[in-house]
Amino acid sequence: MLDLSFLPKYKLWRYNNRFAYFIKNDTSDKIKKHKVEKPVLIDTNTVLKSEKLIKQFMINQGYFYADVHSEIVSTAEKKADVIYSIQAGKNYKIKDVAFTSERHELLQIIHSNTENSVLNKGEVFTNNKCGAERERIYKLLRNEGYYDFKTDNISFTIDTSNTTKLKNLLIDPFEQIFNYTPPDSSITAGQDSLKILVLINKTRDSSYALRYSIDSVFVEINDYTQHNQLLPLIQNELGGTYFRYRTLPVNRKLINRNIFIQAGEYYNSTNVENTINRLNQLNVFQFVNVRFDKIPEKPGTLNCKIILSTAPKMDIIGLTDISTSDGDYLLGIGASLTYRNKNLFHGANQFSLRISPSIEFRNDNLLTGTREFYVSGRNINLTSNLTFPKFIVPFNQNLFSKKNMPYSNLGLNYSFIERKNNYTIINVSGIFGYSWIETKQKSWRFNPAFLTLTFVPPDLLGGAFREKLAKNSYLQKVFSTNTIYGENMVFEYKSKPKFNYGSFTSLKIGVEEAGTILKGVNYLYHALSSKDIEPIAHYVRFDGDYRRYANRRKSQWVNRIMLGLGIPIANNQSLPYIKQYSAGGAFSIRGWQARTLGPGRTSDSSYSTSNSIIDRTGDIKFEMNSEYRFNLLKLFSGAINLKGAAFIDAGNIWLFRKQSSLQGAEINANYLLQDIAISSGLGLRLDFSFFVFRVDLGYPIKQPNKMTNYGFAFDELKPSSGIWNIGIGYPF
Repeated sequence: MLDLSFLPKYKLWRYNNRFAYFIKNDTSDKIKKHKVEKPVLIDTNTVLKSEKLIKQFMINQGYFYADVHSEIVSTAEKKADVIYSIQAGKNYKIKDVAFTSERHELLQIIHSNTENSVLNKGEVFTNNKCGAERERIYKLLRNEGYYDFKTDNISFTIDTSNTTKLKNLLIDPFEQIFNYTPPDSSITAGQDSLKILVLINKTRDSSYALRYSIDSVFVEINDYTQHNQLLPLIQNELGGTYFRYRTLPVNRKLINRNIFIQAGEYYNSTNVENTINRLNQLNVFQFVNVRFDKIPEKPGTLNCKIILSTAPKMDIIGLTDISTSDGDYLLGIGASLTYRNKNLFHGANQFSLRISPSIEFRNDNLLTGTREFYVSGRNINLTSNLTFPKFIVPFNQNLFSKKNMPYSNLGLNYSFIERKNNYTIINVSGIFGYSWIETKQKSWRFNPAFLTLTFVPPDLLGGAFREKLAKNSYLQKVFSTNTIYGENMVFEYKSKPKFNYGSFTSLKIGVEEAGTILKGVNYLYHALSSKDIEPIAHYVRFDGDYRRYANRRKSQWVNRIMLGLGIPIANNQSLPYIKQYSAGGAFSIRGWQARTLGPGRTSDSSYSTSNSIIDRTGDIKFEMNSEYRFNLLKLFSGAINLKGAAFIDAGNIWLFRKQSSLQGAEINANYLLQDIAISSGLGLRLDFSFFVFRVDLGYPIKQPNKMTNYGFAFDELKPSSGIWNIGIGYPF
């Protein structure tokens, strides 16, 4: 962790500067809002309490005979250091685990699930494992219908010598701090293992072993968008579920499909959690409340009542943005307007329509020969999406697990990109697919069909750009009309941290294919009409993204490895332009501006015309990033967290096939070390909790197009050679 103790204590200085005032006014707003900071004074009682807390922590880790002592050492300028000395002693391994209860049916369930136990023979014993085992048994029995079963019904004892020497491990931890006395060391001398006895006992509530079943399920719908309280109250039944409402904003079948609590089945806490999660994920209800009532005249039965309160159905969101791009345009102004309907056709179908126009300006003499401020580009993007909360398939959906939240997605997009005196690109695309959540850690997205039509009108090409294309066969293929039809699949995994500040990893794998089906369709089309669908993009693409987040209380170290491989098939020389990779920019290698790095060690002149810089793209991408993030200051009473970062980025893009017009752009193992670009730098982040504003300054320390010293050019580094990157959100 970065040590910032050398920095001036500004808040402490402000407090000491008015010490007489603040000592009399300890409830001052400046103290409450943390604008000033009290000096930390030595308190022997606090030191002793810390001793006992440390000792308790050691006991929880299985070190029953840990010895903790503290020493206060005076230093200069009325300061002191507190030194804690810890003698850990020995810990123990688990020799045997046994379960006991007066209720045979409970023991039978527990014994049938011992393979999932946290307490395993031969492993090191800790109190935390007993806590995890208690939680496991509690959830296990609750899922089997034991509604009144509590964690208080579970206790643990250990035997380090014989059954007369038992010690309760999970008493109140605060009481244990002051009252815990370890077993006599003379009794346990020489012993390295212990036996654990798990006791299932009744407490004040004698119904802990009563198994409950669901008698009836009631659903009450409160539609807050309907203000007419004079409407009659409607009550009916569907599929064993009883509904009550004045207006029905959502289809009853949809609600029923997302309820896992069924009449006649035993109570199951996991089904309750899944019901709440699924109803919330419909994005139609603002509040979802599930409660259970015991039926006095029917012991062992419950009525389930689900109360649903609707959320606003529609909203409109407007946004604006300002941007800049070195070498491409000086100023970009954009806006977007989004309309959302979260309950289309009363089926929780989510529809969105967004229009996003933008305009770009330059200030130079490239247009007319005289320096002026002019419009250099225009963009229009129109996107619509329709999401159904189910799988739309031509067969019975009961084949799918109800635990997976399914979605079917239909999307259409139109984009118009104009670069004045250069080129115009028009894209029309559509996609149909599915997405679902397998577990809390795993999710899938499968698109069995997507179609993209790309048009580059020849009559809208600029003169200088047309001359560049005439001399560069690769750019001719990139900036050409194309038809892309294919399918893709993406799998995402995110590990679960073991504790609040625990580390975790994420993995994203994608595969995409295009052209095979359309080639077959074209074969039949040609046989029937003697005409062809052309050109057809034919390729396969693989993507992988691995990230590791090493979290600490006040810092985070994040590493990412990204690999993209696109393979053009048959007579295709490269991937279509919109499917290629790029490098550089605020979310990539920050020593270069966006889309200005690579491919390979290609020279700068290959990607420029007299009045524009052409985006650099490739079929293959490899990138590694490492960033250390740390807290600096809390501003405005903690509303904004100012964080710092140090980073290093490495990687590049390449073409899959060799192109005579682009020397050094293809992947070549002999030049791999030369082709890897490296940048490093520092950054600041303003963390507002709901979004992050980021500024990074990256320096290119290894440039692939410099053929001496493998591209390292430290002698050329100057303060002015850094690249400023501004972004919203973390880079990864």
